[in-house]
Amino acid sequence: MKHLRRFALAIVVPLAIPALAADKPLLEPSHGQPVELTAQRVLKNGTLAKTLSGYYTNAEMEAGVYVGSEYCIACHPGVSHWRDTKHAKAYRRPMTQYAMKAGLGVVNDYDKNGVDDFAQALDFNTISSVFDPYKPNAPKLSVESGTYYVSIGELKMPVLYTQGGNGPWKQRYVLKVPLADGTFSKDAYTSPIQFNEARARYVLYNPNNWYDATSKAPLFTKAVAAGDLAAKNGSTQSKKCIGCHTTGIRKMEKTAAGEYLYRPYVASLYKADDPNYFDFDGDGVFDILNIGCEACHGPGSNHIFGNGDPAKIANPAKMDTKKANEVCAQCHVRVFSVPGKVHEWPYKDDTGTSWYPGKSDALSTYYTDAAGRWPDGQTSKQHHQQSFDFDASGKPAFQFHPVKCTECHDPHKKTANPYQLVEKIVDGSLTIPTKKDNNTLCLACHATHGPFESIKKEDVAEYDKNVDKIGKVIAEHSHHPYAPERMMGLSRCIDCHMPKTASTAENWDIASHTFEVIAPEKTLTYQDKGGMPNSCAVSCHGTKVNSAGLGLDPDIAVWNQPHDVSNANFLKTYFGPGGKWWDTSKAGSMTQKRLSSSKPADAPEPVSAHTTDD
Repeated sequence: MKHLRRFALAIVVPLAIPALAADKPLLEPSHGQPVELTAQRVLKNGTLAKTLSGYYTNAEMEAGVYVGSEYCIACHPGVSHWRDTKHAKAYRRPMTQYAMKAGLGVVNDYDKNGVDDFAQALDFNTISSVFDPYKPNAPKLSVESGTYYVSIGELKMPVLYTQGGNGPWKQRYVLKVPLADGTFSKDAYTSPIQFNEARARYVLYNPNNWYDATSKAPLFTKAVAAGDLAAKNGSTQSKKCIGCHTTGIRKMEKTAAGEYLYRPYVASLYKADDPNYFDFDGDGVFDILNIGCEACHGPGSNHIFGNGDPAKIANPAKMDTKKANEVCAQCHVRVFSVPGKVHEWPYKDDTGTSWYPGKSDALSTYYTDAAGRWPDGQTSKQHHQQSFDFDASGKPAFQFHPVKCTECHDPHKKTANPYQLVEKIVDGSLTIPTKKDNNTLCLACHATHGPFESIKKEDVAEYDKNVDKIGKVIAEHSHHPYAPERMMGLSRCIDCHMPKTASTAENWDIASHTFEVIAPEKTLTYQDKGGMPNSCAVSCHGTKVNSAGLGLDPDIAVWNQPHDVSNANFLKTYFGPGGKWWDTSKAGSMTQKRLSSSKPADAPEPVSAHTTDD
């Protein structure tokens, strides 16, 4: 730390003055040179210390600052595949050379002609879409001289960055708003346009932040002032979103007009054509954005300048279960900041204090619950609530084996599945290849006990050789034929224990993490509150198969239609009070305990996956 302190004392120039920022030595690799090599050189010759001390105050440097993942990868090349994860690619500046490339550029293409809709100058006033109620002031898209624009009424707004666009999810477009005084808004605002990639269709995203709810006219004209935006536009990134989509909050400012402005940490090493880096706060310097190494390990400067001292960096792998899970929970919760509920992530908004991994105080002291659940008060309805679900499941506090998030998810790498699920579990000398769709991810831990006592972990490790044995045991537990890898997902563990009950793009595309098999009786119990999904209906018997002769659910977005009631009543005869398969009136009977080895007369015969056809 002495070496760093010498630089900090010699050059005390904070980042606060944009005019000075242009003179600072930003480090970019030369053309074609791997970023890792540049990072290694910078770390060896001391340039990093000089660069950082040109941007940060003595106090900031002493406390530790965020340096960016490229420096981490220079010493830890084994995690370089982090660059390919969705965590690393949430926010991106739109660049025409990356158009229609998932994970890099703009990907909206509603007519599937291979050209993005900005390049096509799509005018929603000329097509039939979800924006029909807002005609003749529906949005217009364009790209001019490499800059992407969204126009609403009189306002033509540049797209500062996109959010999402990584595959079968969604993409949003975040704007800077031109003001009447010739400047632009300090904060960035999410447009009302959301493109859902899986179905190549547009949906509305909080349109009332841009249009009058009654007249459908635009809320803002060319005469818009910053105060108007602060008062009327709730799609503010600095209040709603940024805390969970970036690495470190250097400062959160509130302008005289009432806008909030997030000040990020400086990006001092990046490729010039890397869309994951851009200038968020308009000070002329590119910033560290997205979820990088330090989001989970804490600010890295003191670790680097301490010659890699492990005591100066957080390592979730060495934390107890509660602290390790807090690392994920800092974003996978739906909360308000405290005490003012100004921001929608864990944050002390009165003192501007962030929680970061390695802090001794509990994450829960940084937020208050924002709910977002179905009427049972337990099941998530809105997304990024996996931590609340997981805690409700009891797994993190299980006395025999407290479970960490990272036992199922690998935060460091892109996997073949879209959820960063682990692809193997090592149990002593045994390595078990794992997949969610063939139940091996669940059986890697649940084999040898409970309903699966007769399944050995060695059986799971060689699943293909033992699928008939495994299938027989699980079919007895599930009362369904065994074909988890097929489209129907018959007897797939997660379809019952992790039904998709929350939404981020489509209804319903986020799995519950309470591991509760949601009973049909819950759909019925809460009819006066709009109903709620149950595992049987949302995973299969309302969306894929017409077991009751009622047809498929005509509107999966709601759960209080006649179909939902009739279907739940049918399903309850098998899974409910006095149920033929699971009698929920008996303690411990939901799915953890088989009540009887006998089948009701009308029950289907469990069969092997090799003879079941979807």
